[in-house]
Amino acid sequence: MQPSQGRSNKTLLVVLLVVGGLCGVCGVGTLALVGLGVVAGASEVGPSFAAPEARPGVEGGFRLTFPESFASVDEHRHRFTLEEGGSRHTVDVIRLEAVPGLDDPRGKLDALWRGTIVRDWPQAPTVTLPLRRFVQNGARAHYTFATVEVPGQRRRSMVSLYLVEAGDRLEPFAVVQEFFDTGIGADFMNKYSFDTTHPAVEELLKGVEGSPVGLPLVSDDELVGRWAFSTGALGQYVNVITGSTSTETVSYAIRYQLTGDRRYVYRFLGATTGSAGARFSVSHDEGSWLVQHDLLVFDGAEFDSKYFLIGAGVGASGKRVFYVLPEGKWSLTPGAIAQFGELYEEAGD
Repeated sequence: MQPSQGRSNKTLLVVLLVVGGLCGVCGVGTLALVGLGVVAGASEVGPSFAAPEARPGVEGGFRLTFPESFASVDEHRHRFTLEEGGSRHTVDVIRLEAVPGLDDPRGKLDALWRGTIVRDWPQAPTVTLPLRRFVQNGARAHYTFATVEVPGQRRRSMVSLYLVEAGDRLEPFAVVQEFFDTGIGADFMNKYSFDTTHPAVEELLKGVEGSPVGLPLVSDDELVGRWAFSTGALGQYVNVITGSTSTETVSYAIRYQLTGDRRYVYRFLGATTGSAGARFSVSHDEGSWLVQHDLLVFDGAEFDSKYFLIGAGVGASGKRVFYVLPEGKWSLTPGAIAQFGELYEEAGD
């Protein structure tokens, strides 16, 4: 997490985060994973913060209102279709049977993924990253996604599976984004077709409501521990006159230690190498932290910062993970998560 420069106002303003189009690049395309986050109330940063009280959501616990652009195929399936020349883009929404109980949503998501998605797309990954999002009214949804190969065909589909908290059960549905074209260049166009259907998925998920509302996306207990994130990039430059080349690399690593009494320690180490040699930078800070609905807020001695929580769970390695977007990068454009998202993994001592 890159720190925001300067100290921000200690009072958190009432803010409505309409994150209706956050998405991630997975494999060859951009996945439209959508949720709405609502931050209600103002509070001083510090241990005295009281989380919003959970309250009932909608009558019956769940509501899915389809946009007019989605036509009914049968009682379980609705479809959006967009014709472009000889190409056809579709988004299918498939309702599945409710899963009793709100306990162990990760296990239930895994089981349903293997029993439905892997069954119909045998080449789909059997291990996925379970994440969480808010739906339209602030209730939580558990979801995962993948780009899958269509059996017997060369085209790919983007499949996401959602389980929405709804009273005493989880309400599941799958979203399948597909592209149909047999002309020259169809394989190439398929790679970017999910961007075209992204707005339709965004509009669809604005009609999803669950229950209860007011629960935080990530609990304090899930964030207590040591966390690590690292990234890097390499650039190569060519002199068009002489043909000589030069290379520059940039890399950095961040570590957080979050304690149960809502204190934290932050460490940053960055390095660049190039024609000017190697350069290093180090930063350190500490202070208090809190989760406010879907925001992770740090009140440090040197700088304050806020991060939008877009997921938490257990990664493929078996370690705990959480996923954030730094303040100033809360974009609705496709690819925002892939470009700006930071995935923190549980770290040892």
